[in-house]
Amino acid sequence: MNHESDPAASQKHRMASTQPSGDVNGQTDVGRLSRDLLETAPDAMVVTDQNGEIVLVNSQTEKLLDYTREEMLGRPVEMLVPGRFRGRHSDYRKGYLEAPRVRSMGASLVLFALHQNGHEIPVEISLSPLRSERGMLVVSSIRDVTERRLAEERIQKQAQEILEMATVPVVQVWEGVVLVPLIGMLDSQRAQQLMERLLERVSETASPVALLDITGVPTVDTQTAQHLIETISAVRLLGSEVILTGVRPAIAQTLVHLGIDLSAVLTRSSLTAGLRVALGLLNLSVVPKGGAR
Repeated sequence: MNHESDPAASQKHRMASTQPSGDVNGQTDVGRLSRDLLETAPDAMVVTDQNGEIVLVNSQTEKLLDYTREEMLGRPVEMLVPGRFRGRHSDYRKGYLEAPRVRSMGASLVLFALHQNGHEIPVEISLSPLRSERGMLVVSSIRDVTERRLAEERIQKQAQEILEMATVPVVQVWEGVVLVPLIGMLDSQRAQQLMERLLERVSETASPVALLDITGVPTVDTQTAQHLIETISAVRLLGSEVILTGVRPAIAQTLVHLGIDLSAVLTRSSLTAGLRVALGLLNLSVVPKGGAR
């Protein structure tokens, strides 16, 4: 059939010759489109083949890990994995290829990518399978979560500090006087927190007197008494005096039965009485308005 004598056929022939139909140019266009899509991604993107070799990366990968494309392409993806994880990584890759699907990698785990200079970067990784002419490819989307990790660590630290303050509060009730109102049982962990916080606070405020109030402690056993004695001894090494307050008759009786000697420790039955002693040690006194005693 003569296309020149048939305008409709001639138009159809021209359209067919310009459309990609699986030829080399069409494949090139698709490949170029894939690369362009990777470049628009906000995260680092690494594409690997079934052997774990890197076949494609985007500029965000270069920026994140400080490798050039030439240094990564054709290399095993394990070059981007910290040495302590490399031994198991190939098994993870093989396992993924047996059941490829879109999923996050190592959910609930802390993952790291290896920077060119050797330091590790905390990351989140999402995996996606991609079928291609060269077989199954794996697209890894890598997001730097350094700032998020730091923020989480700051929040955890603040929460821990708040918990410790609630567990063993140390407050300055007067210039030169700090107070620790203990509530509940004093186990080894709390005793350690008590000693650390009290020593730190006494040192910060240069307080010559510390009040240790056990009104809220229900019972005192040998271990609790030993913790208190050790804390008092440590504070005295800083040159401060400790007054143990809230010593109720039942606790005094228990201490005697246990054979615990607190004769070298200043004790008072109430916090009010202990505070008077503390002010006396500082040559201070509380008087009514007008100066009348």
